[in-house]
Amino acid sequence: MLNKLVYLKMDANEKNKVKEIVLPHSQAKLDLYEKYLLNFLTVLGLTPFVNKINLYDIYCGIGVYKDGNIGSPLITNRSIKAVNEIIKQRGKPLKPISININDIESHKIQNVQRILDSDKIENCTYEYYNTDADKMLQIASARINSYSSKERTLVFIDPYGYSQIHSDKIYSLIKNEHTEIILFLPVMQMYRFKDIALNDPNRACYEDLRNFIFSFFPSNHRIINDKIDNVFEFINEIKGALSYNNRFYTCSHYIERGKGNYYALFFITSNIYGLEKMVDAKWKLDPVKGKGFSQKKTATLFDSQFEQVDHSREIDFLKSQVLNGLRQKILSNVEVYELTLRNEFKQTHTKTVLYELMKMKKVVFCKENGEYLANSGAYYLDYTYFKSKDKKVYFKII
Repeated sequence: MLNKLVYLKMDANEKNKVKEIVLPHSQAKLDLYEKYLLNFLTVLGLTPFVNKINLYDIYCGIGVYKDGNIGSPLITNRSIKAVNEIIKQRGKPLKPISININDIESHKIQNVQRILDSDKIENCTYEYYNTDADKMLQIASARINSYSSKERTLVFIDPYGYSQIHSDKIYSLIKNEHTEIILFLPVMQMYRFKDIALNDPNRACYEDLRNFIFSFFPSNHRIINDKIDNVFEFINEIKGALSYNNRFYTCSHYIERGKGNYYALFFITSNIYGLEKMVDAKWKLDPVKGKGFSQKKTATLFDSQFEQVDHSREIDFLKSQVLNGLRQKILSNVEVYELTLRNEFKQTHTKTVLYELMKMKKVVFCKENGEYLANSGAYYLDYTYFKSKDKKVYFKII
């Protein structure tokens, strides 16, 4: 069921169009889901430390739309097939995968089941649910928290609003630290009506938004007491709240539906390697800024020039973050790796930044005690070193 506020802003023709075809902004959402899912399945399918994978699709949709595009449950099936071939080529056994699919509209789940029943995959089991999101989230949470430590789970939550999205429900899914979540939210509507919802508690149509805000943010938080200047700041605040006081790693990916109208995908994980793979997926889809999807505009002769400026601006931001970190203390390769990913950049970006700063004689390699170390050209910004806390080299400002 659509959130009340979103429902009021959307006429009947638009609602039907959303349900019948995959609009560009929806395709952008599905593209990111698929790119990350391929990474997720490949990594877990090959690691010896995981013996089962569980996938949950809380709002699955119709399956195949009138324009021929496919939704998340069929994308999941397609991705599993592709990864299975990779695993077989490497001579490894296929791991069992549990696929759990839900939608509150019975004809949608029936259509998805009909399609997947004729396209089952050997190592997969399929379970179908026809219930509301509250109930499905409870089912998913109970099952996820009963899994063994050798199972890993990905939950895709793509609601028609945000009325059933609350902090305790999300936390219940990820608290075992073996689960990752991709959550889609209509952030522009939420941002636009935030102040009205907070300042007029008697307006029942804003109750869902108030509940969302108060479930994720304490009463002294700036999102409640201060002005948020734009929707991107709003996205960043939600991203921070989803980290649950930095217990989890998070990132966001904005999606432009129309001029000035933005949605966002949020990713939550307890494993920084999962964050690395999501950041990699984001930059593949947006190689200029790594931040999101924008509607295509009329091409001009200056597009490549503008893209270079935008990319340079992003790298300059990363450079400022690295320098800010180094002003506070000497940083190891392990700490710089984490700083890179928390700021949603790839290691290659940070290597470029460090190389430029060293060339400008602003930063040098050093030992833990600050003693100068000759430039070896090796930065050791890799998950392998992070996981083992192998501090091979340090960096400092000079």
